[in-house]
Amino acid sequence: MFRLLTPEDYGLMAMSMVIISIIAGIAEFGLGASLIQAKTVSRQELAHLAGALAALNMGCGVLVVVGAEPFANLLGDARLTDVIRVLALQFLLSAIEAVPYSIAYREMQFKRLAGIEIAATLVGSMVTLTLAWLEAGVWALVFGGVAGGVLRTTLYVCLGTFVWPSFRLRGIARHARFGGAVTAGRILWQLTYQADVLIAGRFLTSQTVGLYSVSLHLATLPMHKAMGILNQVAFPAVARLQDELPRMRQRLLDSLRLLAFAAIPMFWGISAVAPEFVHVVLGKKWYPAIFALQVVSLVAPMRMLAAVFSTALAAIGRADLDLRNMLIGAVVLPAAFLIGVQWGLDGLAASWVAGIPIVFALNFPRTLAAIGLRQSQLWAAVRVPLIAGVIMIVLVAGVRTVLIEYDEFLRLPLLIVVGAAGYLGSVQLLDRVIWTDVRRLVAAARG
Repeated sequence: MFRLLTPEDYGLMAMSMVIISIIAGIAEFGLGASLIQAKTVSRQELAHLAGALAALNMGCGVLVVVGAEPFANLLGDARLTDVIRVLALQFLLSAIEAVPYSIAYREMQFKRLAGIEIAATLVGSMVTLTLAWLEAGVWALVFGGVAGGVLRTTLYVCLGTFVWPSFRLRGIARHARFGGAVTAGRILWQLTYQADVLIAGRFLTSQTVGLYSVSLHLATLPMHKAMGILNQVAFPAVARLQDELPRMRQRLLDSLRLLAFAAIPMFWGISAVAPEFVHVVLGKKWYPAIFALQVVSLVAPMRMLAAVFSTALAAIGRADLDLRNMLIGAVVLPAAFLIGVQWGLDGLAASWVAGIPIVFALNFPRTLAAIGLRQSQLWAAVRVPLIAGVIMIVLVAGVRTVLIEYDEFLRLPLLIVVGAAGYLGSVQLLDRVIWTDVRRLVAAARG
């Protein structure tokens, strides 16, 4: 698809999704998270929550349709008006699927959740690919996303627990209080982590925004996929262990250790082979995105770690502290983006390298204290993957100098093999016990 569509197509889609994502955080109002986190939920409460979610989503959908033109003007491109209006269909779908999804999530029906998401992704990708082949441009991305969303909603309703909405909202005050804190945090998160595209839309061309958004998407794709799976497991699991804090802390550390083991070679591996990857997979028109892909991939593990602890805080009922952490990020990161964008695409990408460590340093002492963990425990959990990741990057860089005369189509697989061997060999030397933990995880997943 990257070879069939242009950077400008992806730029238009990225800018439109900024508006949809921010307003979607308001539409959900944290009620789904509250449903999952609550120890008990009556059938009547479910009906009232379904009514509240339906009303919020439909209201926000109307707001997006009516405000599409001003939103497009804010982003500096009138072509976004129709794109935003079509993407507003997402709110209708969310109004229908919100409660069935949250119930499946609460009941930890992970196989069903994964199956639905895989089916929706496949259908959406097929529609996008077909329309891209027919030269539909940005509309290939738009209708591909809508098609996947329609299938996802249909499956959640048909295979899940559908609850008829009741618009008598009495009895959901506790959910509204918890959801309000969660929503404030999510809106801040969306504004913070979408600020780069908002700022890029005002200062850079739509083609440059497309280059940036695709590099960011590729750099963080493993994170979003892993966090989607992890949040499905971690949020309800931690919520159930919130009265057993020692056990919860140990489970959290075990999860971080395995997550770092799997995630660091993916992120840093993408960074290490970015020049060859862009040449082979994306093509020449994407060459300006190489540096952005390299640097954003480097800080992605730190973003993932922050997301894990954000989930843990919400699951133990500390959405207030998560909100405070979001406020720090909402100040630091947009400031970094505003400075970085002055140097164009590469400067905007480099601002992540400066901003994320600052946010991390300011927030984590307070977060760890709330959960009851020490920094030494966190370091012990991620130390070996980090060291092995550095060895992998150095090894790939050294081997590239030897293979520099080779064609990229040959050099890329060779560098991947060398990097994987270096990483796995380093882990084997530094922490042999982790293989036992990996086998247990695989066995549990199969069970």
